[in-house]
Amino acid sequence: MSILETIKISKGEVLCREGDREKDLFLLTEGRLLICSRSGRMVTPLAYIEKNQYFGEMSFFDNKKRSADVLALEDTTLVKIPEDALKEQVPTWLHIIAKSLTSKLRILDEVLRDKGIRKHSDQITPLSIEEQREIYQKLVPEN
Repeated sequence: MSILETIKISKGEVLCREGDREKDLFLLTEGRLLICSRSGRMVTPLAYIEKNQYFGEMSFFDNKKRSADVLALEDTTLVKIPEDALKEQVPTWLHIIAKSLTSKLRILDEVLRDKGIRKHSDQITPLSIEEQREIYQKLVPEN
């Protein structure tokens, strides 16, 4: 039986990075997160995750590496749903559908990573150069 774990992270803390092999799913219960991608030093916001929203579903369903970076924009509390919960809780037919949808989302993520966000959106606004620099330094610390 899978055991759910509550995790607390501080503002500015990186929860996961693109390419990480962790496959767990997360439910945000308090706080706010930024999901973003990097191309060189350019940081592109993909989504803002808030209370009662999930993230990490792509790796959870397709067993591939993380496709984006996740950074806390404020102190945040999450519930970690381990990858083995997939086999225990999700019917095979639903897993197949989720894996197919995830494949399509990964293609769209690549387009965003390559092209960036071209127009203003109420949901996802481009980051300023200063915001990109600050986030990049947290994601890729100097050695």
